Amino acid sequence: MSKKIDFPDKLEIRQDLWVDTPCSQCPETYCCGNLPLTPLRLNRHSDFINLILSSCYNGVFPVLKKTGEWTFYLERDCRYLGKGEGLCTIHQESHQSVICKSYNAHTCWYVEAFSTERYTTMIRFNTEMIIWYEKRYKLIEKNFNSEIDWNELCNRAYDYRQNMIDINPESFKPFTSNTLSFKKSRVNQLLFFPPYNRPANRKHFELLSFRLGFPGIYLAISDSCWAFMVSTELNLSRFNNIRQEYYRTIKHKDGAYSFDQIFLEQRPFSETGEQWIILQRSDLKTLIDLTVFDSSDRVRKIPSSSIILKALKSKSPNRAAS
Repeated sequence: MSKKIDFPDKLEIRQDLWVDTPCSQCPETYCCGNLPLTPLRLNRHSDFINLILSSCYNGVFPVLKKTGEWTFYLERDCRYLGKGEGLCTIHQESHQSVICKSYNAHTCWYVEAFSTERYTTMIRFNTEMIIWYEKRYKLIEKNFNSEIDWNELCNRAYDYRQNMIDINPESFKPFTSNTLSFKKSRVNQLLFFPPYNRPANRKHFELLSFRLGFPGIYLAISDSCWAFMVSTELNLSRFNNIRQEYYRTIKHKDGAYSFDQIFLEQRPFSETGEQWIILQRSDLKTLIDLTVFDSSDRVRKIPSSSIILKALKSKSPNRAAS
């Protein structure tokens, strides 16, 4: 996984009235219903395992862009999206994310990428398509060094997907605790996207605010590692398909691969015990208030997980530990 936080140095805050923005005429609301989670690479077998196992979770799908970049997305409506009419219920309000306020909807990438009948800008994959892609181009056999023509891949992927019935049930349980033990992180209802660097300046918190605006998305923090935690559900039908095609000895519990990947790459996690501190969007202000910035808004010190937890418990004493 890439550790880079991709965030522009300068953002132009757009103040379009709702009736003047193209979003008011967008029936599909692609950008409000498809959350980019994290970039990924596909250079070795362990990358392939991460790609295909993560695709087994409901709502989560990888895309391959024309630039060659892979990215995980979550298909889920923003919590502030008005049901039925596609209206942003906090448009131009103070707590609307700066990411949304600065997005140029007049040249929306999502409309071009998600609305075209045939693939041109990106290819959306699911578990079955990943298996097709690997076998068609012999990725494992060629050690992921295949040279693939983009236009050819777009055409073949489109033709293959036409014969598919892609049922993607979306169900998840909200996570209400402010802590989560590492042991309980290995469950089929949670997916982790590791590892994210901590914010380097105040603007980086806006990216966190944007992502946490989607229901079921949380920020998991320990003293040595941060990750996004997605509340979802492992689709056992897709998982068994992987077992049949590739890894017959893999067990259902191994579907929680994402947490184990963090555990192996980032040990030891925390100096305060083997647990995550779980933050919701409403908790970000507490985190920002505890963070020390310099005069240029660069982060000088992020509080320890124990200090964050103490502040969260003081703010919401009824949130139980998990």
